Amino acid sequence: MNLPSHKSIRRPLAGRSVAVEGLRLRRCTLCSLFSVLSAFAAFGVHAEGDNGWTIGGGATLDFTSKQLTYGLIDNPHAIVTPSVELSIANDEWFTLTLSVDAIFDTTNYGAKDGGYADRRWKYQELTPGITLSRNWDTTDLLGSTLDTAINYTYEYHPRSCNKPWNDWSNPDTQWLNLEIGLPDLWLQPAFTLEYQLVRQGPEDEETGKGGIYATFSVAHDFDLGADCLGLEEGMLTLTPTLGLGIANRDRNEADFGERDSFMFRDGFASLELAYSPIEGFTIAPYVGCHYQLDSDARNVVGDDDFVAYGGVALSYSFRFRTTHNIYLGRGSL
Repeated sequence: MNLPSHKSIRRPLAGRSVAVEGLRLRRCTLCSLFSVLSAFAAFGVHAEGDNGWTIGGGATLDFTSKQLTYGLIDNPHAIVTPSVELSIANDEWFTLTLSVDAIFDTTNYGAKDGGYADRRWKYQELTPGITLSRNWDTTDLLGSTLDTAINYTYEYHPRSCNKPWNDWSNPDTQWLNLEIGLPDLWLQPAFTLEYQLVRQGPEDEETGKGGIYATFSVAHDFDLGADCLGLEEGMLTLTPTLGLGIANRDRNEADFGERDSFMFRDGFASLELAYSPIEGFTIAPYVGCHYQLDSDARNVVGDDDFVAYGGVALSYSFRFRTTHNIYLGRGSL
């Protein structure tokens, strides 16, 4: 499962996946990584015989017409989001994924209206993440494997985004993300949850802390290439998605000033056409929209209660397998 923080819901990245966002060389992220590896070492995790390992990675370059958060506009102008990831997967146990993505502005919106510095063609956000995921064999019970993932994300904004210097007007934030999905069903359900752990600022560190935003969505992959054009299976796929977002009172207060116990936040829909001319490479144009369902939310956002967006993502992925013994601990890998 590719959980980049359901940031593909927060920001309209290609497709419906809730991929983990970003690896950055920050102390907190490195400590998290070392903690995970130390835990593996303590248990002497290893693979032997037929229990193989898969090493994988990939990169994506996403061009999006707007930057969105929970269906709300962060930047009405186009952004570019490059991302990379590296993973190691054991057939019987887990997949560990490290990833990083960055958001680049294409205009001077940050200086004019965004409340931060001019970051035109400079990154205005860098987001590292670490994810542990597993696919459970629940076919007999549920008719599909059960995909699960947990992710830690650190959302970093360069200090140059603050005006004046170090006024904490654009603080860093840390998140915990969960995802559950049933990918083998004809109508593929997925549940995602984002929990805000902490906000790095002396004045507004409580803003959004404890906030929860969750989504439930359904999707289906139509194999147009194989069904209609005589292409190889999976070469041309059309994927429509429908979903609903909800939030708790801490999230709603941070976004709207409302302290309802919870709020049905937004309904969303997307349509993606993924073309894979060669193995590992995909071109995926997409369109989508969000609509704020709550009347109080609509009163706050005004004419932006309905937001449409579009974009295209270019991605490349690779993987290779090994059945050699891999030891995490005792000095071996």
